[in-house]
Amino acid sequence: MELNKFILLLLFSSPLLSFVAEAICVPRNVSNHETTGPALSFPSSAPIQAPQASSPPPPVSPTKSKPILPPPSNNYALTKICGLTDHPAECIAAIAPLLTGRTDPISVLKMGMQALHKSFEEATAVAAKLNKDPSSSAVVKDSLDTCLESFDSGMSDLNDALIAISSHDIGKLSTMLSATITYPDTCEEAFAEQPGLHSPMKEMDRKLTTLASINLAISASLHWS
Repeated sequence: MELNKFILLLLFSSPLLSFVAEAICVPRNVSNHETTGPALSFPSSAPIQAPQASSPPPPVSPTKSKPILPPPSNNYALTKICGLTDHPAECIAAIAPLLTGRTDPISVLKMGMQALHKSFEEATAVAAKLNKDPSSSAVVKDSLDTCLESFDSGMSDLNDALIAISSHDIGKLSTMLSATITYPDTCEEAFAEQPGLHSPMKEMDRKLTTLASINLAISASLHWS
C-alpha cells in the first residue's frame, strides 16, 4: 500500500520536475522563435580617417625676370672708373653702349673720347644746318661760325689725344683733353657777347662740356710706367 502511493507520487511529480527545469534554464520574456548565440553586427570596415587639413603652400616669392644680358651699368669696372668723375651717371650712359668687353682705364678712356667725338660731329651738323637756315640772322650766323670752328678744333684735339695714348705721352694727352673742355665754352661765349641773343647750341654745348670733363678725369687716373 505504501509502495503504491510512492509510485503514484513519483509519476505525478516527473512532469512537474521537467517544467521546473525548463523554467530555470529558459529566461523569461524570450520567445520560442528566438535563438541564442552571438549577436549579429555589420562587417567592420576600415576606419575612416578624418581628412587632414592640408597646410597652405609656402608663399611663392615673386621672381623677377632676369635679363638675357646684364646691363652694362652693372659692370663693376666701368662703374668704378666712372666713379672717379664728377658725372658718374652720365659717364656710364655715354660709354656703356660702346663697350666691347675691355674695361681697363685706357680702353674706357678711348670709348669716352669716341663718345665725345661723336657728340662734336652731331653738334657740328646742327650748327651747320642752323647756319644755312635763311631765317637765321647775320649775328646768329657769326656766332655759329665760331661754334663750327671750335667743334672742328675739338675733334682735331681728340685725334691728337689718341696719338698721345699710343705713345704713352701723358703730358700731351692731358693738354689735348683739357682743350676740349674750352671749345663748348667758346661757342656759348660767342652768343653771350650779343645782348639778348639766345644760344640754340646751349644744350649740346652742355653735353660736350660734361663728356670732355669725364675724359679728363679718367685720364688723370692713368699711371703709365
